[in-house]
Amino acid sequence: MKLFRSTPLVIAVTAVAAIALAGCVQTPKGEHSAKPSPSASSSPSAGSTPSSPTPSISPTVPAGGKPVTIGCDALVSRQAMYDFNANFGLDSTFSPKSGSAAATAVADGGVACNWTNQTSGDTITISVARPGVSKLGDIKSTAAKGTAASGYGDASYFSMSGDTGRVDVFTGEYWLVASSVYFAAATDAGALLTPAIGALK
Repeated sequence: MKLFRSTPLVIAVTAVAAIALAGCVQTPKGEHSAKPSPSASSSPSAGSTPSSPTPSISPTVPAGGKPVTIGCDALVSRQAMYDFNANFGLDSTFSPKSGSAAATAVADGGVACNWTNQTSGDTITISVARPGVSKLGDIKSTAAKGTAASGYGDASYFSMSGDTGRVDVFTGEYWLVASSVYFAAATDAGALLTPAIGALK
């Protein structure tokens, strides 16, 4: 009699174990289905990252020219700008005006940096490029229509446009331009030109 009573109990335990095992199988399935989504989303972003920086540099540099990779804080240090005028701060959102020397420098693979006076809103813009021998010669010929200035690079020229003074400096293969209403003469920009020229060596 005991044997017949134990049989239903064994069947019941077996059935419960089978149900429990059946429930455990679904958990890994859920985990596997959740894993492909991050890998699918990461692969396009990984593919898009290397393609974006490449075209923005090389096509803009003229034949014989070279890109300029120096940063604004290295071109003119914060200390140098502070010593010139403590009220000027670097404008990280600066975009050169079309047709300006700064815009030309950027188009030629160079850099353009702008500092803004926190009180008056006046600006100082300094740009540098290495456009190659041929284009550098053309730029120098145009700049030479201004007044020759001594003491900066191999050759430098000062010109005025309205209230804004501009100094074009040619040193080695570099073309450097500094412009601001603060520059009534080339010497007014000297405290910034000197460290900028030194940073290009």
